[in-house]
Amino acid sequence: MLQPQILSPWIAKQGYLPTQTIIGEGPYADPLRKSIPFYDEMILMIPEGRGRSSIPEYPAIAEDIRQALDEVYYGIKEPKQALNDAAAKSAKTLGW
Repeated sequence: MLQPQILSPWIAKQGYLPTQTIIGEGPYADPLRKSIPFYDEMILMIPEGRGRSSIPEYPAIAEDIRQALDEVYYGIKEPKQALNDAAAKSAKTLGW
């Protein structure tokens, strides 16, 4: 499953970004470029990515963010208000 010739078509079908450099930058990237909108732009952002925090509060904060996204998706709140509310909840979770 982890061989590029097997994994690359699956990634393209599912719409995931590759985790192997040989797939993301090599000849296996062509089908991904065709099937994933903005593929090259997303690949360029990978060096900016960071690992998630390993603090006990992380799951609660991630849930606050997920809820904010859902509120925007479903038209319940405007983005600024949803993120401000999530930030306030997260600050409370962190004891700030």
